Amino acid sequence: MRFVKGCIVGTILFPAIVQAQMSIDDTIRVDEVAIYSTYRQSHTIGTNSFKVDSLKLKTFEGRNLSELLQSSGASIRTYGVGGLSSIALRGGSSVHTAVVWNGINLQSPMNGGVNLSQLPTMLFNSIKVQYGGNGTIYGSGAISGIVILESKNLLQQPNGLEVGTIYGDGHTRGVVASGKYGTQNLALSLKYNGTWADNDFEFINTYKFGNPRERISNAQAKLHGLMADVSARISQNSLWNFSGWLTSNDKNVQTLMSSYQTSHANQVDNNYAISSNLVSELSTFSIRFKNAYVNAKNRYEDSTSNIFSNNRSKQLINEIELKKEVFSKSEIVAGVGHTLDMAKSDSYIKNAVRNRISAYASMVNRFFDSRVTVATSVRDELVDGDFIPVVASGGVELEVFKWMRLKASAATSYRLPTLNDLYWATTTFASGNPDLKPEHGWNADGGADFIVSLPAGKFSLSVTYYLTELNDWIVWLPDANDNGRWKPDNFNHGKSNGIEGFLRFNLGSRRIKVISDLSYTYTNSKVYDIGDYDGKPMIYVPRHRVGGSFSLSYNGFCILYTHSFASERYTDDQNKLPYYNLGDAVLAYNFLLAGSKASISVGINNMWNEQYQLMRNYAMPLRNYFVRLNVEIQSKSTK
Repeated sequence: MRFVKGCIVGTILFPAIVQAQMSIDDTIRVDEVAIYSTYRQSHTIGTNSFKVDSLKLKTFEGRNLSELLQSSGASIRTYGVGGLSSIALRGGSSVHTAVVWNGINLQSPMNGGVNLSQLPTMLFNSIKVQYGGNGTIYGSGAISGIVILESKNLLQQPNGLEVGTIYGDGHTRGVVASGKYGTQNLALSLKYNGTWADNDFEFINTYKFGNPRERISNAQAKLHGLMADVSARISQNSLWNFSGWLTSNDKNVQTLMSSYQTSHANQVDNNYAISSNLVSELSTFSIRFKNAYVNAKNRYEDSTSNIFSNNRSKQLINEIELKKEVFSKSEIVAGVGHTLDMAKSDSYIKNAVRNRISAYASMVNRFFDSRVTVATSVRDELVDGDFIPVVASGGVELEVFKWMRLKASAATSYRLPTLNDLYWATTTFASGNPDLKPEHGWNADGGADFIVSLPAGKFSLSVTYYLTELNDWIVWLPDANDNGRWKPDNFNHGKSNGIEGFLRFNLGSRRIKVISDLSYTYTNSKVYDIGDYDGKPMIYVPRHRVGGSFSLSYNGFCILYTHSFASERYTDDQNKLPYYNLGDAVLAYNFLLAGSKASISVGINNMWNEQYQLMRNYAMPLRNYFVRLNVEIQSKSTK
């Protein structure tokens, strides 16, 4: 433990020690040591994924990760405007999709989720969604999919400053600011996002007689996000990356549509995380050390119901990985890791502590002039002295033609019970279960990628068919043998199959550019062995989901339109939410202001004035507007 603390303290102090060496020279672009959030990420072969393009990332600055991913066609579950928001893929629940930042799984050890509404988009310069699970690569919780967030290539970015402000309906005010400064050997980046909103948007209340037009109440929110990144080139073949972020979210929990009494609930979340990645390319192998610390605090108060709860969790993560080339076109990655989960809550029987030790190995082989790539990997984990079942994965990609590639993958995955599941104290209404088993599942994919290069751009199409199954699913249900107390147990299992398609084209010249993408997901998912709901579709999973965007840039002007559609979704064994179509549009103009790049944009959210709910009984806004001004001062040198 002393060694671990020493590593983290050394990582924090290192930038301060070398800061005196920095000069005001522009960044010199040089080749950077290959950095992955983990070496194993490059061993994910045969899976289906999409990466958010840079234009959309820029457009969604000042907004949160939930809004960005929903516009890209991902399945998002949101408890009202600015409320708790999570992602759920391929028929699983939110605890089955891992959210990974710089190789760190951000899923809470207490409840297994990640609140995407608390993560400003601008904190990350790379956002990718991988469909399907892979427990060998990302460990517990990576069953239905993975969201990969990264801050990378800092030394290669130009020096500069950027500031922006946004104002919109619901008395929404926002400020974004970022700056990057460095030399060829050392660089520092700071990013800040602040948002203040009353969120008193209009909505149609379908839960009251006559469907009156009302305003959302008790939904005020204040969100602050700060990210710091440091990259230091220790030698020609060694690079040290240090990153840290914190978010503070003070959010009133909005009144339910069916309630005639205004909510007085409030929730405050304060989270921060730091990570250190040290990579060295040695003569015969590469080595990577990763250290991380994640801290989360949550306070919930509801004076009407006399509920006051304080919760806190901590995670300490240490990993070492080795990568070595073998033969002529093969590569092996192996590593060990240790994770310490700690949590305390007013609702726990005692403070919770969990030790996890993992070991993994992965190999990639390339054959026939690299036209065939095969990856295999295996992982095992020791949890508080007990081994969980070994998980394995395999993938293959075959380049049939220059424009066509076939791919397939299969993987087993698992999810450990949350600390809430295990340590919840016995009360009149609920009780934890220390005897829970880990969930376990598998998935298989098969598909093809088509890529056509055109004189003025590129066209790509990806189609995948998938199967997935989850066993020993942990579900909280009333226990008839214990006075109806809600308890978690390994009650049921779920099965899903479906089709995913992603279409994208990029055309243009120096003056005009067109970028468009379209995604379609068909999901047939059912849950079994759960009472009256046996054999019925999984709740909040649409059978059909479509997402798309279109952008046109010409002579300084840019227009972006995003659209998402979701079909009906079950909320229980009898009720459904209707389908919805959401469209957002942004018109922007880029110009020079005192020699610096500047842009002004006007946007319309929910431009078709759709009346919809993402979670039952939680109102979402009708049509609303915003305006944004952004100024960027960037180094002109490209030395």
